[in-house]
Amino acid sequence: MLSMKQVRFDHDRQPLFDNVSFDVAAGERAVLFGQNGSGKTTLFKLLIGELAPQSGSIDVLGTIGVVEQTVFDGEETALDYVMQGDLARYNLHLAVTSGDSARVLEAYDEALAVDAFALELEARQALKRLGLDGHDSSRLRELSGGEQTRVQLARLTMRHVDIVLLDEPTNHLDLDSIEWLTRWVDEFSGTVLAISHDRQFIDDVATVILELNEGTIVRYPGNYTAYKHQKAEERVRDERAHARYMARKSELLDMIAQYKGWHLKAKATASVRSPGAQKGAANLAVKMKARERKLEQLEGTRPERPKDAAHISVRFQADPLEAKTWIAVDDISFGYDDPLFERLSLTVNRGDRISIVGPNGSGKTTLLKLLIGELAPETGDIKRHPKLKIGYFSQTLARLPAEGTLLEALLAESDITETEARTLLAHFLFRRDEVYKPIREASMGEKCRIAFLILYFSDADLLALDEPTNYLDVATREQIEAALEVYRGGLILISHDRTFHRLTDRTIELGETVRVLESGDTKPVDVDATLQTLETLTSEPHIFFDEAGNGIPLAESEQNRRNK
Repeated sequence: MLSMKQVRFDHDRQPLFDNVSFDVAAGERAVLFGQNGSGKTTLFKLLIGELAPQSGSIDVLGTIGVVEQTVFDGEETALDYVMQGDLARYNLHLAVTSGDSARVLEAYDEALAVDAFALELEARQALKRLGLDGHDSSRLRELSGGEQTRVQLARLTMRHVDIVLLDEPTNHLDLDSIEWLTRWVDEFSGTVLAISHDRQFIDDVATVILELNEGTIVRYPGNYTAYKHQKAEERVRDERAHARYMARKSELLDMIAQYKGWHLKAKATASVRSPGAQKGAANLAVKMKARERKLEQLEGTRPERPKDAAHISVRFQADPLEAKTWIAVDDISFGYDDPLFERLSLTVNRGDRISIVGPNGSGKTTLLKLLIGELAPETGDIKRHPKLKIGYFSQTLARLPAEGTLLEALLAESDITETEARTLLAHFLFRRDEVYKPIREASMGEKCRIAFLILYFSDADLLALDEPTNYLDVATREQIEAALEVYRGGLILISHDRTFHRLTDRTIELGETVRVLESGDTKPVDVDATLQTLETLTSEPHIFFDEAGNGIPLAESEQNRRNK
């Protein structure tokens, strides 16, 4: 259904990828997987014809429907946008509802044949299924990011397509909508290719993973769990192959050196009058040359040493406040046009790890802001321990400065030196001149990493995280997750990444009523991932970076400081 053969695409006159080839068969649910910036969205644009490759071929057999990461800014209503999913029937619908008698008569028979009269009702039902009942007349620009995604999904259900491309479809969706989307993908009779960093979604829908890494694609059958197992087995095989190569190379080098020594010695002692000695020296030379040829052959099939993927290194520090009760909520009420909370009471105690869940619009972010003091209740009281330090990650990244560079943003939030700041930025994958990138030009993923780095300096007893994973790739999510696993402070978490909620042991569920639940069925901790992160953080040499971006080992840097 989808095929790329030896595709090359350049960005800013540099190859983003070269010789990319992959196939997605009819009926497959493929997930295009890779780090941020690897070119996944560019591949989508190539498939739908928005971009053209420098070389190679792209074949698409069938009609494509696309759900993009987009922000609408037009005046179009949600209902009209969804109805246009079936453009032929929509044009007939416009004709028969135009009030122009001649136009109505001309289109009437054809509209009746394709049931264009039912189009509006079908579009309203599609919006209702996606939880957008009552948004028929809402302008697209007025909708939230999650609502815009759901409107696109509703529009897709209005037409027959053979192939669906989904670009981060679960971003901004609440859990009910993600579950609906999962069922829709499973029941869809065509082919699906999705970009996603939502591990649970990938596990639930994927039949194949297409990993895009350093400009090439490798195919892994199965879902995310199967992919992780295959990657682990692949690494073990590669390490063993590299170890065998190194052992054989060492053996051949030793033999070549030995034969060379014997040959030189035999040649020095052989005389013209001793044909036997000359023949022996010649035989040693032949054997030495034979081993050199074997070494050349070995180098020609040299296996690549397994490389560790670039990942952030972070460990949040905390010596939590000893007080038992950190936040006490007593009989509060709060709302905007309509009340969100009425007479709500709860406590956040030392070391609590709490998830806030509920449908979009139920007030998750509002409750978090009330708990940490960003908002004040209309009635009731919220008491926070006077010594409680809270680190807040906003989904809008509102606390990041609008201007300045990434380096300046970090220096403004801490009292460290520029050299130390560059070192920490390097641990968060910002190296050399990247630290001077203006914040306004940074991607959302880069801004998220800076926001987490600023949290590193908050010395917080309690981390309040509002959708911290939306723009992070899976590798970064897993590193953040492992760091939070061993964080000794408290945690309040809002996240559409269902895997992240294994970090918590209490849940505040918002809806028609507010319920506080104890998590008795939490998933087991991924001990291997946690220990691997801890080992990385403690065993990796700490390298400082000077103004030119050159690495200086910590010991040398410390010695230079003492000499001064």
